[in-house]
Amino acid sequence: MIVCPLIALVVLGIAYYKIHKRSSKLETGLPGALGYGFLGYLWQYLIFSFLAMYLMALVFKGVSGIGKVGVSFGLTFLSTAFTIAALYWGIYLTNEKKRSLYRSAVVGIGFSLGKVAIELVQPYFYSAYASIRINNGQIGKETDYMKAIERTTIPSMLEGTYKCLLMFIVIMAITLIMAKYYEERKVHHAWITGAVIYEVIMLINQLFVNVIPSGIAQKIVVLIVLTVIAVICGSVVWHWFKTDEIEPDPRKILSAGKEA
Repeated sequence: MIVCPLIALVVLGIAYYKIHKRSSKLETGLPGALGYGFLGYLWQYLIFSFLAMYLMALVFKGVSGIGKVGVSFGLTFLSTAFTIAALYWGIYLTNEKKRSLYRSAVVGIGFSLGKVAIELVQPYFYSAYASIRINNGQIGKETDYMKAIERTTIPSMLEGTYKCLLMFIVIMAITLIMAKYYEERKVHHAWITGAVIYEVIMLINQLFVNVIPSGIAQKIVVLIVLTVIAVICGSVVWHWFKTDEIEPDPRKILSAGKEA
């Protein structure tokens, strides 16, 4: 299922090309902004993963029931903090000399590229490596390698690709809104607005994961909710592409569309 990560990479590539094409000929630093976004995802992912494992293995070891649910909700705040910090880090570095919304937007693409690399590309190649070793008789099937293969079945890869694309839209909207406030020198607005939007999404996702029993029904509901959120966030991205103006409130975009 190499097609799945390729689809995600193509979508990100098209978005980058569109921004590169729309930016002025004097605009520079887009590849660097892409790199900042990519590195931002990697360092926040590694640090958060380490802290989450540490907390679950030592601090909250043995917690079950409602306590375990509470911990999972609590970890969403930690995840949000690192996500927004990584995005702001990229926006700050790419705008250090000259402010540019185009470069800031590319930071969001780079961040999403990191997500695709970790959640789609890496699992695919790891499972391919595991399949080769199992087929050659180098390892048995009762190992973590077999679990890796099971996680990269066609349905799971399709689901993962769709989720990555939806989150790409969400991340782009958050990045644009944060960039707008950063350009206006409203640093606190950038942090708070980005954190509130992302945390609300994480809490909604966590709510459905804990309320609905695991299975196909849970996955469908989560995807539907995430799709609705992506459509709302997509209006912010689409409005920027059409007008070169960032409107953080989707309701104003909708009302403006009706008046037009």
